[in-house]
Amino acid sequence: MSAFTKPPNDQGNAPAPAQKTEAQQPPKPAAPQRHAGPPVVVTRTIDVGGPTPGAGSPAQKARPAAPTLPTLHTPAAPPAAAPPARSAGPSPASPAAPPTQPMVQPQGPRTNTVRMEVPPQSTRPSAPPIAPDEAITSIADTFEKLLSSDLDKGFEAIERKPGAPPTIEGMEITDLAEVRSLFAQLAANHVRPVRDFLMDLRWGEATIEWIDACEPSLKSLRRAAERIDLGELCDALDAFSAALAAAKTAGSRAIEGDRRAALLAAHDKLAEVMPQAFAVDLDRSQRESAILQSLLLQVPEVRKVTIDKLYAAGLTTLEAMLLANPGDIAATTGIDLGLATRIVGRFRDYHTQVRARVPDATRTPERERIGELTARLRSETQQYEVVARGWSREDAEKKKEVRAARNRTLLDIQVMLARLGEVDLLKELEKLPFERKLTKLESFIEEARDKYVTQP
Repeated sequence: MSAFTKPPNDQGNAPAPAQKTEAQQPPKPAAPQRHAGPPVVVTRTIDVGGPTPGAGSPAQKARPAAPTLPTLHTPAAPPAAAPPARSAGPSPASPAAPPTQPMVQPQGPRTNTVRMEVPPQSTRPSAPPIAPDEAITSIADTFEKLLSSDLDKGFEAIERKPGAPPTIEGMEITDLAEVRSLFAQLAANHVRPVRDFLMDLRWGEATIEWIDACEPSLKSLRRAAERIDLGELCDALDAFSAALAAAKTAGSRAIEGDRRAALLAAHDKLAEVMPQAFAVDLDRSQRESAILQSLLLQVPEVRKVTIDKLYAAGLTTLEAMLLANPGDIAATTGIDLGLATRIVGRFRDYHTQVRARVPDATRTPERERIGELTARLRSETQQYEVVARGWSREDAEKKKEVRAARNRTLLDIQVMLARLGEVDLLKELEKLPFERKLTKLESFIEEARDKYVTQP
């Protein structure tokens, strides 16, 4: 009977279910294909130093744990558990690591730290104190005595014996080169009245009152030079003093003509012997340039182009401006004759004002004049600030007038400062606004009382 033939149902039993063959079963869905990724490269070495395991290799033994090092004041950590034995096939035993001796630090007795209330004393012995009679007098102190205001006391301290170097209160002066160099530096400030007199003499403005202001400084310098063997300086000072005496007895207040020429020649000799104290060319040039420009700017309608024309024509000194006449200035510079007349008039007025003042060593007339002009400048500045708040045509005209007056006052102050030789202060004032200019000038007036002291 075939497997697919239905058996006869002769016994009334249920027919057995037919079994399906593999060909008759429905096909299974295909599993999704996995895309192969990049190959994995194993860079870790599994067994280091051991032989390659084989079929007959003995099983690998567990590596013993390293002993734990005890630490001070800390209980030892429990030993780490051994790694479990590998179950995947037998493997050769790895060589055991050599036992490591535990490093035990010796435990000594603990030392408590004690804070010291008193700082430790240095072991270096201190220098012995210098007794007052053993103190060494410096060269600077020496010349402070030579050129001090108390001249009699200063020169009495200097002793000089024939054939021996000079001494001051027992201190022997041996390094004459250093002494003379320092002497020249101190002499420059000591003879400041003489330098101011020489400025006016070069500008043709000196009067005989300058002689009385210069004589004390020249006499004290002469005595100090003699004490330290500055013979050439002594001779030059004697010649200059003789020229001063001749100018004083001439009978005229202004120093002019031959007397002025003799003094200038004597001054040239002084400047050659001690230029640090008596050379005035650079200082005179700076002062003269500031005075010349300030006077020119005080003249209405004078501008920078006018000043350039005057300088190009050779009118670069006060003496040249005093000797010039309006016609020559107009012809050589091409400026208007009326403007040239006003320029010449301003310089002649200045010359008259300078000669009317009585000079002294403290420069009192110039300092007082600067004080008056500074007070006027303060008042004009306050007036200008009030007028500047207005918007009317009258306020605009008034503001213009006050501004011009304030500028003329400031130029007058610059002339006085240049006469005093305060060139650095002039350069500083140029960069400041008016309010700070006033503050600086008021500070200068206070400081000048101590700066321009009476010279011996």
